[in-house]
Amino acid sequence: MVTAEELYYSPDRERYELVRGALQVHEPPGGAHGRIAVRIAHLLHRYVEQHGLGTVLVESGYVLRRQPDTVRGPDVSFVSAARLAPDQIPDQFIAVAPDLAVEVLSPGDREAEIEERVSDYFAAGTRSVWLVDPRRWQVVVRDPGGELQTLTVSDVLDGKDVVPGFRCGVGEVFAFPRRR
Repeated sequence: MVTAEELYYSPDRERYELVRGALQVHEPPGGAHGRIAVRIAHLLHRYVEQHGLGTVLVESGYVLRRQPDTVRGPDVSFVSAARLAPDQIPDQFIAVAPDLAVEVLSPGDREAEIEERVSDYFAAGTRSVWLVDPRRWQVVVRDPGGELQTLTVSDVLDGKDVVPGFRCGVGEVFAFPRRR
């Protein structure tokens, strides 16, 4: 069994997530994945910063469970200032679940892995998960009650009560030319 602290101090920590004490390889994503993640982070960060709502992070580790430890690193995340002040973000893994976890799906992601990840977030207290599908240009919004909403490029992504007042067109998330 590996602990969150052992993973944090490992020289290879960027390559792994920790799931119930076991290391899982976390391969680096492709270029489109990175472009979409930075686009979402930019849109969220700009809004959250303007309104003093909290902190937007990319690829940051969250300790979602202890004994055995689970550490997940969503592509983009938001933590409200009410739960963790921006000046209190630690150097190490964050000990609270994100209010919002955004996962940009990769071609190799399997449904069972995605469901396990979403379940881990919700069990730890995450209030919303956005699953961004670059191949379909869709965002699936999930909440802990099991509700899901599939949004396409003509729809609006709404932060609801998790990121109050945040709204952007799903098309803005994919705001670069589609490959033919």
